[in-house]
Amino acid sequence: MFKTKAPELYLLETLERISKIGMPFYGVYVGMSMLMPANRGYRQLEIVSKLFDPLLANDQSRLFLLSNKDFVLVGTQISLEAIEEVLYQIKSLFADDPALARGQENTFEQIFFLDKDIERLKALVHEKTPDAPTQPVSPFAQEPAPFDPEILDTLLGKLENLNTIDFIRRQSVLALNPQKGNTILFQEFYTSILQLQQKLCPICDLCSDKSLFNQLTQTLDRRMLAALSNPGLTNYPPAISLNLNMSTVSTSIFERLTQVWPTPIIIELQIADIFHDMHRYREMSGKMKERGHRILIDGLSAVDLSYLDVLLLKPDFIKLFWSPVWENVPAQALLEPYLNNASVDVILARCGSEEALKWGTQQGIQNFQGHYIDAVLGALTKNACTFGQECTLASCMACRRTLSDKVRRQCVHLKHLDAMPQVKVI
Repeated sequence: MFKTKAPELYLLETLERISKIGMPFYGVYVGMSMLMPANRGYRQLEIVSKLFDPLLANDQSRLFLLSNKDFVLVGTQISLEAIEEVLYQIKSLFADDPALARGQENTFEQIFFLDKDIERLKALVHEKTPDAPTQPVSPFAQEPAPFDPEILDTLLGKLENLNTIDFIRRQSVLALNPQKGNTILFQEFYTSILQLQQKLCPICDLCSDKSLFNQLTQTLDRRMLAALSNPGLTNYPPAISLNLNMSTVSTSIFERLTQVWPTPIIIELQIADIFHDMHRYREMSGKMKERGHRILIDGLSAVDLSYLDVLLLKPDFIKLFWSPVWENVPAQALLEPYLNNASVDVILARCGSEEALKWGTQQGIQNFQGHYIDAVLGALTKNACTFGQECTLASCMACRRTLSDKVRRQCVHLKHLDAMPQVKVI
């Protein structure tokens, strides 16, 4: 079922042949390596491989399992809708994995149009498997090392010599309003744990110890806040949100950022962190609101809304994660108290396709975030740019997403890159 003899070499040879054919091929990358070890064992890999079967039925596609347990499918004569359906099923299987719960779905699955993006897929394969074996090996041979205090100390030491801004990403929240027009509500800024792990500790599962992971993210919070004091933007979004530990909000470095950042700040908090220290949350949220900041409760599911009255926490925003589960629950009844409350705005995140957007608007949701929104804004940026014909949509999206100067230098028109485009139709 799986190619285990130097799979990266097989894949790269296949891509080389495709580049000479001239037919429209898709490439699909699924980053299983970013999941917890329990979610990428032999059984899970077998299940995911079976989900790809509808894309392999025409004998014009081929599935590769790389040495790091990531999947790559290369194929033609398959529809984009069929690909998105398969990816939807795979993401749904692992919706509760901490990696996806941190909003990393955009790097978990990626679609490439190989007539334009074949070099980008090759680069991704090299990046994800830098030490790929050249001899036959079993892809199940080695589990990631558990996260322990010694590894944490090593990582914290490495962070001292790292330019944190290279790992900061941003993602827009788009507000759809027929009366006022469609506008960017704010941009979320966060540190990409996946990219950081690949750079500093690719063989370690950072999510295997929650306590140590929290210690790491507290350090990353402070380094991100320091980096954002000089982000190098040519234009600032109407507001920003920061996904932080509650303990970070009371630090002097957060205070310094509030003094220099020119637009309003929204603090994103996880519901589990709030319940862990409710007293601190009430005290912190009250102070932040008095100073003009706002509170967003992140990562809510249908199950959360079934059991919790989140309005008691007095948030300014709640962020729901889109998944197929929403289609099988009384969504309207669960959402009605929030959609009818003028003091809270509802955001539907992880919108990877138009389907999620349609479902959200049918429920009355007006604010959206996810890969589909990124693609819309990327296309508008590319079309508005004088040099847009020289770029691919994927490269434009990548430049919009990052604060890394090394990546942003690839763009010759930074004003367009940092602009907040007007979305007339979506």
